[in-house]
Amino acid sequence: MSELTLTRTAYIKAPAAEVWRALTDPQLTVQYVGGRVQSTWRPGDEVAYLAPDSDEKLLLGRLLEVEPNRRLVLECRWLFTPELAADKPHREVFELEPMGEITRLTATFDGYEPGSPAYLACDMARTGENLKSVLETGAPLFS
Repeated sequence: MSELTLTRTAYIKAPAAEVWRALTDPQLTVQYVGGRVQSTWRPGDEVAYLAPDSDEKLLLGRLLEVEPNRRLVLECRWLFTPELAADKPHREVFELEPMGEITRLTATFDGYEPGSPAYLACDMARTGENLKSVLETGAPLFS
């Protein structure tokens, strides 16, 4: 059975350290993805996204690779609907490449099986544009 992959690249007018902070700081993730990220940021440890106003887990996974300001890889499942929670875990890879005053951020989500609820629900464009907007303007495009 072939696995499905989603990839999105954004060019963000911010240094790689700021883009990294946007990926790992709960005060920023809640602005563009709607959940507060929580982790030790050590490979092998848990990563979770919590609801904005409670400890309800929206995503749960484990860190596979952590290279600050360069690369973040996790395997996870979304939990905010029963269909997503029952889906097999997928992998999310974030690669940061400094390019002068901007950072190229490439997100690749893979490991989805055909018909995967998480694959069908993934809206990388909206999340990516929100992250870019939060860093460049201080506010998300979409709420």
